Amino acid sequence: MGEVQSLQRSVIIGARGEIGSAIVTALSARGDKVVALDIAPPIGIKNDNILESTIDVRNNDSVETAIGNANDWLGGIDVFVNAAGIMRRGSIFELSDTQFEEVIAINLVGAFRTTRAAASHMLDQKSGSITHICSLHALVGMPDRSAYAASKGGLVAFVKALAAELGPKGISVNALAPGPIGSGMGDPAPSRVTIVEATPLGRIASAEEVANYATHLSSKDGRFITGQVIAIDGGVSTTLLT
Repeated sequence: MGEVQSLQRSVIIGARGEIGSAIVTALSARGDKVVALDIAPPIGIKNDNILESTIDVRNNDSVETAIGNANDWLGGIDVFVNAAGIMRRGSIFELSDTQFEEVIAINLVGAFRTTRAAASHMLDQKSGSITHICSLHALVGMPDRSAYAASKGGLVAFVKALAAELGPKGISVNALAPGPIGSGMGDPAPSRVTIVEATPLGRIASAEEVANYATHLSSKDGRFITGQVIAIDGGVSTTLLT
């Protein structure tokens, strides 16, 4: 396994989202050089160690170009975090084939494409950290979220398989599964109140807390963790499972 540097070269997908932007901030504060990728256009972050660019995870040419350009600018990729994702709510009778397939295309197939591209640049150095932002919905069943749950449940299986595949190459692969954090993609207010009431720690997580876990997993101290799904939910998944 290659040596883990203290200041690393990081690529974040979904960098304009609440969790993604918090991860960009946390890794930059650590001293990393960061490439922040999102389907939305750059917002003009004024930081010489952050490069913003666009990516469409539904398009393999876009993925290969964006990740390749990131690798060139960084001089290599040590850390890859995928925080891209969408949710489509509705019962199985309300969701169209197109809506279901769109969620799978972005949340699961997009994760496959971007991970493949990033991991290919980690092979020569025999070192790397890959983290996927998953969801509470991969761990517990809730109504009207079948497409999202399927995509994130598939992502959990993908992470575990990749950890076994890439571990011998010095690359760790994990997932973070936050509960609601207040993002636009989260659950509506009444559902959130119910979840908070069911949460042993009595509150929801912040995007910054999720970013702190992503930062730790990519650090030297976190690299022996692989193939794990870490729930950042104040214990609500344990109560919902009982």
